[in-house]
Amino acid sequence: MKRIAALLTILALLLGAVPACGEAAGKVPDLFEIYEITENGKTWSGTAVNIKPGVAVTSPVMLTQGSTQAEIWDGTEFRPLTLAILTGEGTLLVILYETDGEDAAIPYYPFAEAGRNPTADELVVRSGDSMKSRINRAVYDAALMDWKGRESLILTLNGDTVPGAPVLTSEGTLFGIVIAEYAEGDHRYVALTIDEIYNCIQEANQLLTDAETVENGPEGYTVEMAGNLASFDWSAMKLPERAAGEKLYHVLADAESNFFTYTEITGNATRLNALLTPGRTYLSGMTVCTGVPTGLPEEVAVTILPEAEPMTDNHFRSEIMTIAEMPENAKEDTMPVPAEKITESLLRSSRACFYSVSSYEVTEKTENSTLLVSLTAPDGNNYRYESGWYYDPSIQERDEWYVSLEETGLLEMLNGSGYPEGTYVLEMFIDGKLADSYSFELAK
Repeated sequence: MKRIAALLTILALLLGAVPACGEAAGKVPDLFEIYEITENGKTWSGTAVNIKPGVAVTSPVMLTQGSTQAEIWDGTEFRPLTLAILTGEGTLLVILYETDGEDAAIPYYPFAEAGRNPTADELVVRSGDSMKSRINRAVYDAALMDWKGRESLILTLNGDTVPGAPVLTSEGTLFGIVIAEYAEGDHRYVALTIDEIYNCIQEANQLLTDAETVENGPEGYTVEMAGNLASFDWSAMKLPERAAGEKLYHVLADAESNFFTYTEITGNATRLNALLTPGRTYLSGMTVCTGVPTGLPEEVAVTILPEAEPMTDNHFRSEIMTIAEMPENAKEDTMPVPAEKITESLLRSSRACFYSVSSYEVTEKTENSTLLVSLTAPDGNNYRYESGWYYDPSIQERDEWYVSLEETGLLEMLNGSGYPEGTYVLEMFIDGKLADSYSFELAK
């Protein structure tokens, strides 16, 4: 599966600084082409303006909010659209598309500098069509106005254009986006200013940050969250028809990992649960196939988990959380010893363990909490181990336990594909709250 853009990370980087021009090897910024995927193949829908790797903007008339049944042509290849977010009181569509870790062939437009107020003769509107043709329209007049509560321009051009066309300065910087045709006069259009475009990107970022689930999955398919416990329910969904030999699967993918997991659904099952890693974005849905799934379903739900709060329930305190090594020929009930250095050889051995010591204050035993141990590799892949957690007053001053890393399955894929260099992050979550975190690099 191709790696999907890390949505919040992209937007956070975009908001951190005004984009600069990405010209390289003689390439200059230009328009993206949007194609909707229909039963008759790809159909040209319009153009979009590349803002930053993984982010483009266009007029809302180009796509339906939340639609992922579209692709972007970047001048060299088609890139799947991950998410489309309607912002600015319905005036701008912020598009997140898959980068696969590579820059688009067409560089992005730099933003016009703050406070820039160009005259009409310093502006040009660049248009495209389904034939990938390009034409620059001169701006005869440009007047500021309020449009749906947003700062906009009323433009009079020397010819027609289309929604989604960029308004550029004489220096080639982005000053606005055409969002609609104005009702009065010939060749008159409404364009959102660069300040409002920036505000809309901030709004998109906030929407993603605040939301745990973006409801854009198949009709009848729901994802409910309780902490980091996800409940996937397809009881009200019209399931894909199965041909002879095909099986029904539920597919779950971490948007920042380059693999996905799947579960065969048998009998009358209509729901399953999974513990997800806080601060990550997940795609899920149903599919049928012979053999096992090799890609994501055509329709997916996007579930975004906020960063975890620190674990403070019951005065919880993590005393030790690390990778430990079980001594060779250890006797029963022997506890592992925290590793002085973590090597690939240790991780590949059966002696490597996840080791935890914590304390808390309770008056009775409870067994209804969830436990998730996750490992994030330097390449962004995240691996999860699900279990349960209980509080016990008899061991509350020193709750010491371990589990073999071999048993957790956290290292199964790394043992097959190899261990990338860099920083690994090990985290423990109880009821979706961060109990402790530990970072390490592999010693030579």
